[in-house]
Amino acid sequence: MRTQYLLYSAVALVIVPAACSEDPSSPSEGTGGASAAVGGSTPTGGNVSKPTGGSSAGGIANPTGGAAPNGGTSTGGTVSPAGGSATGGVATPAGGSGGATGGVAPMGGKSAGEGGTTAGSAGSSGAPAGGASGGGTGTNKMGPCDIYEAATPSTPCVGAYSTIRRLRAAYTGPLFQVRSGSNAMNTGSGGETHDIAQDADGFALMSAVTAACGSGTCTVSLLYDQSGKGNNLPVAKRGGNENGGQWADEDDFETVINSKGQLNVGGRQVWSLYMAERQGYRMTKAGNGVPKGNQMPQGIYMLADGTHAGTACCWDFGNVTPDPTTYHDMNTLFFGKAFWGSGEGGPNDGFPWFMADFEAGVWAGGSKAGDPGWGALEGSHPPNPANPSMKGVKFALGFLKTTATDWALRAADTTKDTAIKTAYKGALPKVIANEGAIVLGVGGDNSNNSWGTFYEGAVLSGFPSDDAELAVLQNIQAVGYGK
Repeated sequence: MRTQYLLYSAVALVIVPAACSEDPSSPSEGTGGASAAVGGSTPTGGNVSKPTGGSSAGGIANPTGGAAPNGGTSTGGTVSPAGGSATGGVATPAGGSGGATGGVAPMGGKSAGEGGTTAGSAGSSGAPAGGASGGGTGTNKMGPCDIYEAATPSTPCVGAYSTIRRLRAAYTGPLFQVRSGSNAMNTGSGGETHDIAQDADGFALMSAVTAACGSGTCTVSLLYDQSGKGNNLPVAKRGGNENGGQWADEDDFETVINSKGQLNVGGRQVWSLYMAERQGYRMTKAGNGVPKGNQMPQGIYMLADGTHAGTACCWDFGNVTPDPTTYHDMNTLFFGKAFWGSGEGGPNDGFPWFMADFEAGVWAGGSKAGDPGWGALEGSHPPNPANPSMKGVKFALGFLKTTATDWALRAADTTKDTAIKTAYKGALPKVIANEGAIVLGVGGDNSNNSWGTFYEGAVLSGFPSDDAELAVLQNIQAVGYGK
């Protein structure tokens, strides 16, 4: 049965004692069968062994006019859901007196709909959050999905997930589901499931987690899709064979609610998805609106923890085949250390990095063999110094976007960066045919030897602009991760 908690009061979180999977002391190295590096054969079309191994002037231009749903006006752009004035840019509603006139104001600028002024000084980018000088109030009126959809080009979320906060202002449903009476090896059955609702500011209602879990073991049984497309993520199922590593042909485990995943965001205590080996989530059918085929552009963003990242394959988020027993192309954002591609600092010292898992390799950059960051099974693999190391970065942000012919990989340290670094932008290293299902924490063939911490992320329909991605960085900084 399923119980939904619909409380809307802010409460302090009581840490729930729970069984948990610790970081593996000796992670599994084999992932994907025999690799070219050890003289093995590559399955046809498949993924083989993966052992250890500034915003431009004018901001994001919006479509013509557009109504401001809760007050606020729009000149040359669409105003985000809670009002806020925008002239040639996207203005968002929460806090601050700095609006956007010719710039991007992610959570800056009080809107007329919220009883404040509509714009700051001309050309300013607005206060990051809550006050003219920045700072952060912990409010969460507008999320990354609102930014992406309002941008030009519009690139709406088709799969958006977080156990922490709302990512799209119009979403009012639960953020995730927990299973009480569970255990650390639960593959998706038993116990009792409970939906975890939002508080009034869009953060996960931790009192509901406490009430549901008590002092027993709870696992995360479902990640709700906030995009409105209904692409929810249950626990991942087995792959077809051991080419993905020692557990790839076995069902995966739900992630345990673990005190190591506790953190503060905007003054609230919340839980991240703190994942161990053999923990992952996956759709088993093509998603509603998820890019499919090789003609549909796609974007991905993910916020992850560089202090808890794996050294095996494959901690992925993105587009994969619905059937993990078969080999197909992938279009996913990888985080950690892989056997082939590597970034700043080289394969032994710089990891983790954000990279692209396109199947049969993991790329830190490049379009042809020998390029910096090249990640295919064959060829030399020089590091890509332009791909920034996320070693020790608590809140690491990565972006991957593709068309039928090109791709771009970008990353930022949200604790200090004011701009996003482009690791690579250019031709694709291979033709990609998107399969349309969404995965988190494991590879397309259920390669499940890696681990990581997932805070939030989304899969997008379309190739987002650099300006939109900058606004997402600023939105994440404004909401107060780690504060």
